Amino acid sequence: MAVPKRNQDGNASPRAHAHASKSAMLLAALFMAQGCREKLEPASAGGVQVLLPAFAGKSGKDDAASGYLERADGRGSRAVIAWDVDPRPGPVTESEARAAAGRPDAEATAAQVSGHPAILLRGMKGATLVWRCDKSARLFRLASEGPRSREVAELAAHARCHAERLVSNGEVPAVATAALGASFRFANRGRGSISYVSDDAVLTLFAGQSLSGPRDVEAARQEAPAWIAAAGLADAQVQSAELAPGPQSHPGIEVQGAAVLQGRPVRWTLLFWRCLQRQKTFAGVVFGSGEHPPDPSPLLAARCHG
Repeated sequence: MAVPKRNQDGNASPRAHAHASKSAMLLAALFMAQGCREKLEPASAGGVQVLLPAFAGKSGKDDAASGYLERADGRGSRAVIAWDVDPRPGPVTESEARAAAGRPDAEATAAQVSGHPAILLRGMKGATLVWRCDKSARLFRLASEGPRSREVAELAAHARCHAERLVSNGEVPAVATAALGASFRFANRGRGSISYVSDDAVLTLFAGQSLSGPRDVEAARQEAPAWIAAAGLADAQVQSAELAPGPQSHPGIEVQGAAVLQGRPVRWTLLFWRCLQRQKTFAGVVFGSGEHPPDPSPLLAARCHG
């Protein structure tokens, strides 16, 4: 009987050799992919500290109220963290996160960043984490895209959104005294807001944000309750919403409804508008104790650009 020759690798079958070769190739590809990812380097601006990929393309805006840090390799990989003053109370909601990230169809899951509840949005182009930092009253977006960037959760693990005390009030609109009327007088400044009072109404204007704002009437209806809460009202109920002119002829959306202030019912009118010159979205609300929504004309006294 002929004795089969023993191959140099023992008695392993050709199929086993093919499987081992394929596994080795996959393992090598995995190590190569890991090696292609850029190392991390520290970056800071506006009281924010983070580690970002050490890509050659670097940009940012060192503004505590509305700034960003971005790193890009020019070949489709990038990482960016951006923030805006945001006086709305409570954790960010899924609808707010989708609007802030510009990812209406992304898969959403709950997450945590620096001890804050967050929403993770993941899509074909990458992932974005959105959260509201109550310690600095800011809304954050951290995004990672491309094969050479790091996983967004890895970047978030090194993010410090309240590393320093925030002293900026943001770009709160001024008011045209003649348009506002003599009955209104200055009341107070809050984080990202300013308020005026008259005998029968309160006007609050909020700092502008780099976000695009509600895209339509329905989106404005959804966003309204959080801004009404930022004005100090509770149990906001939206009753109507429509397109309306904003201050200085900017396009706007007007929302009206009812709420409660210290146990007393009030009516409110909220206005969103986009300042084309500043490329920022502003919001303002006027409320009073009357049976009908208050006159929105005080909101048109806001001046968001010179």
